[in-house]
Order: sequence, then structure tokens, then C-alpha cells
Amino acid sequence: MNGNPDTNRPAWTGGAPFALFLSHDIDKIRDRELFYGLAALNRIRRLLMSGERGRAALTLRRLGRSLVSPKPPELDFQTILEIEARHGFRSTFFVLHDRRWRRRGARYDLTDPALARIARMIEDAGGEIGIHGGFYRFNQADAYRESRDALRNALGVVAVGIRNHFLRFSEPETWLAQQAAGFHYDATFGHSDRPGPRDGKTVPFFPLHPETGQPLEILELPLTVMDVTLFLNLGLDGEAALEAAWSAIAPVIDAGGLVTLLWHNDCFNEPEYRDWQWTYERLLERLAALNPWCAPGAEINQWWREYQQAGSG
Repeated sequence: MNGNPDTNRPAWTGGAPFALFLSHDIDKIRDRELFYGLAALNRIRRLLMSGERGRAALTLRRLGRSLVSPKPPELDFQTILEIEARHGFRSTFFVLHDRRWRRRGARYDLTDPALARIARMIEDAGGEIGIHGGFYRFNQADAYRESRDALRNALGVVAVGIRNHFLRFSEPETWLAQQAAGFHYDATFGHSDRPGPRDGKTVPFFPLHPETGQPLEILELPLTVMDVTLFLNLGLDGEAALEAAWSAIAPVIDAGGLVTLLWHNDCFNEPEYRDWQWTYERLLERLAALNPWCAPGAEINQWWREYQQAGSG
């Protein structure tokens, strides 16, 4: 079903040995939030009663701090942008638009003034804003299109990229719905339970239409490693998480492919998640030493289309 087999090593811009796509899913922007508090209490219960990895006291301290002295919404984004700027890197942030006050819904409104300030920070840093496809909008072209329109109306941003919440994906329905909604690229294609490229895809590709066998118009930027996979789903700590991530990244680098990282914004500046931020910083240091071409998804999408067109011309 997936087109463009990874048999040819791309000639990335500037002669870079591989490309790097840094991305962040914005599930929430505020600490003091009802569903976050409930989730924290449920996590403490699991830590105490089910033997889940982690420290209940640290989780409780984090919950108390979020209630008494919540972080400014902009702080985590400032930290991310500063970490990436050390290496001259720029990234993409996917903004969630979905139903409010639902378990898997949105935790903020697109009209929140704090989000507007965050968007300006991202754009001033040369980053990109895309859509985080809502759980309750899954595979619905009209709902995806509504999210694009809402983002444009609220922030003046015309999103060209999307990644679905919780990496929800079905083939080919997800691609067809996203394409019908007007998106140019997707960044959902990956695993949540283990690091490494899904189906061995190490470079961007155009999926094939299930009936005609012809490439779709939407481009896929496949995922390599997600933070949640390492720390929650696999239960790894800092050093072990770093090496597990690098074991998944190294083959993509060797193939001259696209390394895609997904790190959530709310794991920065957090005592409970200190390994998450530490691992992200160490990964960027290792990657920067290898001189990749790093760009937001929209630029990678545009470059790949031109590269493919030149190769077929």
C-alpha cells in the first residue's frame, strides 16, 4: 500500500547525510487543568496499587505545584525553542483542536490568548504550526477541514501538516481523509509501543491509492521515536531511554533517511519528567554532531516534492 520504496539514498539539501524533523504535539498548555489533575491522581493510584514504574511522591508534588503555582503557559515552549536554537534547529508544533471537556478531547481553546503568544514565539523562531488531529475527528475529512479553518481563524495560520492525536491511524482511510481536508503532509505513521520506523520506512513517501495503485497527493513523514514510547510504554529511565532511542535512530541515519522525533511540550521543566527533557537534549547533541539538515515539516514536504519531481523529470 505504501509507495516509494526506500532503495535510493536521498541527496538532501546542502549535502547533509540525513534529514531531521523535530516535532511536538501540544496536548495541553496549562498545568491547572481538570483532566490533568484527575490523570495525576489516577497515576498515583496505579503507582501505589499496581506496581507501575515511577514515584508517587514526585507525581503528588507535581500535582500540588500545578495547583498552587502553575507554570506560565509559555515557559515550556521557550525552553524547547532555546534547546533547539543551540544547534540551529527549527521544529513543528501540532496544535490540538477537538471537543472540550471530553476524556480524550482538547484541553484548551484555539482562542486562548496564551496560545496566541505561544504561536508568535514559534513563528518568530522560524518554526511551523500544524494541526493535531482530534481523537473525536478521526478519519473525518469535514472535521479535519473544520480544524484547519478554526486554526486559520484563530491564529492566522494555514496548516499544511497534521498528526493525529494518540497516533490514531488506519490505512488508507486516514490519508484519504487528510488529503480531502487539504493537508499536504501527515506525520502520524509510526509506532507508539516501540521505537523505530513503521514498516521500515526511513524516508518520506507518497502512499498509494488502494483502488488505482497511483500515489496519493498527501506526503507521509514517518515517525522514528516518540517520548511516550520510551518512558511510559516501555518504562525506561534516562540512559536506557537514550540508548533505545539511538538504536532506532542509527539505522535511519545509516540509510540517509529522515529522523523524526516527537516530544510533547508538557514534559519540559518538570521534575517528574526530568529524564524526558534530558534525553531530548542528549539526542539533539548527538544528532547535531552529525550535521543533518533540520527543518520544519512544511519545508521538508516542499523540498521532497521538488526533489521527486526533479528525479522524474
